[in-house]
Amino acid sequence: MRSLLVTVSLLTSSAAMAQASTPQEALPTPTASEPREAVEPSATAPQAPASPTPPRANAPTVPEGSPSIDERLTADEHRVEALEEQNTETKNDLSALKKLRISGYVQGRYQYQQDLDDSGAGGYSRFGVRRGRLKATYTTEWSQYMLQIDAVPAGVTLKDAEATLFVPGTKQQLSVTLGQMKWPFGYEGPQSSSDREFPERSRVVRNMLPAERDRGAKVNGRYKFLRLAVGLFDGNGTDSGTTQDNDKEKDFVAHLGFDLKWIAGGVSGWYGHDMGRLPTDTFRHAYERSRIGADLQAYFDVVPLGGTSLKGEFIAGRTYGAANNATHLDVPAHGWYLLLVQNIGLNDAVAVRYDTFDPHNGQTDLAAGEVPGADNAVDTVGFVVQHHFGENLKVSATYEIPMTHAVAQALDPHDNLFTLQMQARF
Repeated sequence: MRSLLVTVSLLTSSAAMAQASTPQEALPTPTASEPREAVEPSATAPQAPASPTPPRANAPTVPEGSPSIDERLTADEHRVEALEEQNTETKNDLSALKKLRISGYVQGRYQYQQDLDDSGAGGYSRFGVRRGRLKATYTTEWSQYMLQIDAVPAGVTLKDAEATLFVPGTKQQLSVTLGQMKWPFGYEGPQSSSDREFPERSRVVRNMLPAERDRGAKVNGRYKFLRLAVGLFDGNGTDSGTTQDNDKEKDFVAHLGFDLKWIAGGVSGWYGHDMGRLPTDTFRHAYERSRIGADLQAYFDVVPLGGTSLKGEFIAGRTYGAANNATHLDVPAHGWYLLLVQNIGLNDAVAVRYDTFDPHNGQTDLAAGEVPGADNAVDTVGFVVQHHFGENLKVSATYEIPMTHAVAQALDPHDNLFTLQMQARF
């Protein structure tokens, strides 16, 4: 670079000097018939000094005290070095930003539920913010950091806090995670709420996997189309009302699945214990908390309108969650759901879901006057229509009809629910 600049400067100087030395065009010589009149200099008038020749307009000028060529070249080199350093720093900053991903979504809702009976009891008409998630993920070659919070009118809660190590030599196909995370069980539980067609998970998943999360350790592995996730957790979940496990019992949860793109699924298992006391117990007792499950998802593209997906899941277990952080100790239950989704073009979809949950296997449906028993089975059929306004906004309208099994003079509650939801994500 310095040699080039020297050469350019020398060529510029030479051209200027050559231009300055070019001879002036000769003036025309007067003809002999028109002799010029000689002018004698005045003897008395003083001779004016010769005025200095004005510089050429295009002649290069070098102000007195200007830096030399070497000094200017040295300054230029310093400026180039400074730019190179700034470029390196910028590349490093961009490389770090590429590893960080910030995402999130907000679900704003309006809901209307019928009165439960003719007396006007129950039911509501309300606006709300169901979820307000903000998630940060930083991934390197060996590790991953993930933190997700949920900010809603009821407060700010921690949803996920994961520290993951990618086992060296496995190209991130095998990892170990420690922290607070989702249970690796089934399909709808680990599925993101922003991707789900219906506003809430099916009734059986809400009871068997309340809050879907717990504190523990998990191993994730992939080999071709096989998927394996195995974890050891406190077992009570993040909705148990405590931030620390209340006993030394730990629960083992696992999911073995496959993914062939057009069809995927797997089987799940859960075994552990929950310390508690039934009305007949004098002291706390470790009751079995277990589940088994199977899930299947199939994707087709045979209808000209768009893609079709069919999803289903079955879960059966013992000891599960209930309202107000209560627990049904040592109670067997089961349920399942079937979901059909039909895309219409690129921005619209319709879906229908049927789910059922029996909160007490083998118990006969009961009635208390005109009200069904608390442990009666509930079937729910739901319909949803959704439209995507671009990639970041989804609007859905859902109508769900719960049907509580009733006997004798008991009546099915009028608890149909309409939900209008707008979801914005980034």
